[in-house]
Amino acid sequence: MSRIHSTSERKNPPDFRREGAKCELNNVESFRQALEQLLAERADQLIVNMEAVNYINSAGLGMIADSVMAARAQQKELVVAGVKGSLAEIFRIVKFYSFMKLFATEKEAIDYLSGE
Repeated sequence: MSRIHSTSERKNPPDFRREGAKCELNNVESFRQALEQLLAERADQLIVNMEAVNYINSAGLGMIADSVMAARAQQKELVVAGVKGSLAEIFRIVKFYSFMKLFATEKEAIDYLSGE
């Protein structure tokens, strides 16, 4: 059985895990590092929890898309949780739903990855 790993499991969560967080030019590097660390996990099912984020710029969107593709190249599945409100609208506009799984809550993402 594969292990599921989420960004919310980190002891020192990156800036994007704080309520009202934004992924902007001034913190996009920490976002990139968090995604790289997640991809380096031994788990083959990964969750990027964006529940605290209410804005993401194009660089952040590109990093998520690249991370999903990198995960697939490693035979892993990366899904995004916490997609609601303005973030859900942004993800809808860029049509992320067409090539990645998006969930409103981390529980929904875990249930999906667990086959429930």
